[in-house]
Amino acid sequence: MSYRYERLSQNNINDLVDIYTDAFGKSVSQSFLNSKQDTSMFGPSYVGYIAYSEEGKAAGFYGVFPCMVTYKGNQYLAAQSGDTMTHSQHTGKGLFTALATETYNYCKSIGMHFVFGFPNKNSYPGFTKKLGWIHFDDIHAYVLRVRCIPWIRLKNTFKLQQQIQDSWFKFIISLCKKGTPFQSSCLNDSTPVVDHSVDFFAYKKYEENFVVNIAGLNVWIKHDDTFLYVGDVEHCSEKEFKAVLNRLKWIAFLTGLPHIRFHGSTNAWASKMFSQFGHKMEVKYPAGGVNFSHKVPLEQMQFTLADFDTF
Repeated sequence: MSYRYERLSQNNINDLVDIYTDAFGKSVSQSFLNSKQDTSMFGPSYVGYIAYSEEGKAAGFYGVFPCMVTYKGNQYLAAQSGDTMTHSQHTGKGLFTALATETYNYCKSIGMHFVFGFPNKNSYPGFTKKLGWIHFDDIHAYVLRVRCIPWIRLKNTFKLQQQIQDSWFKFIISLCKKGTPFQSSCLNDSTPVVDHSVDFFAYKKYEENFVVNIAGLNVWIKHDDTFLYVGDVEHCSEKEFKAVLNRLKWIAFLTGLPHIRFHGSTNAWASKMFSQFGHKMEVKYPAGGVNFSHKVPLEQMQFTLADFDTF
């Protein structure tokens, strides 16, 4: 079977809905996809390619999410790889490699310096063996236990709707002082990081998350029915960090979340902080990428959970 490749746009983005549902097992709206793919605040937008079958149906997609990376006081256009998907009726046809190649050629043509990402175990071999990715670090997960009446137990026992906890969580957060955007806690003179600009915080609103000021420091958080996720914490002293954790434990307690969870690069500052007060989980996620210009040392990048496209 032959396929036709077409660059993603506002006109064809609705074609991703069926592939998304088939590949990931969950439904998404066109408005959500538009919000996630509209990266115009960083320059290029809707960066990716769709493969269409001979019947004209969408068969696969590979895309990246442009962002700015800060390194030694300068900014560079880069992108995170994400939402790689192939419809189950078209797997094994080489679409992953073909679509990624089309996307990378476009990225290079617009001056993008590199693509990075956190591939899962299914896509990892394709990235490293077929797309020339280097695996330069692992993202580790840390968890702090919180004693509480778990919301998920109440939800499952009494068949409650998730929106009950979501509304309660928003109410508790509304009692906190509103935070302001802040730079990545990984930022230093020699480490490339995703630029946590005001635009970056605004863009990330395609997922529901909150910036709050806790104990005088800005903290980026979100939740599901089990975890209070910490995307990042403003760089601070160990004493200040402990005070933030104590306040986060109260939020988790009041909202029935038995775990506070953070992901970060191996040597990231926040990872070191969470390792002192929490438990490192066995799960880890590879961090890798492909460097087009080699003007930024990709292998030296550091990340926090806020940098993931799922946060």
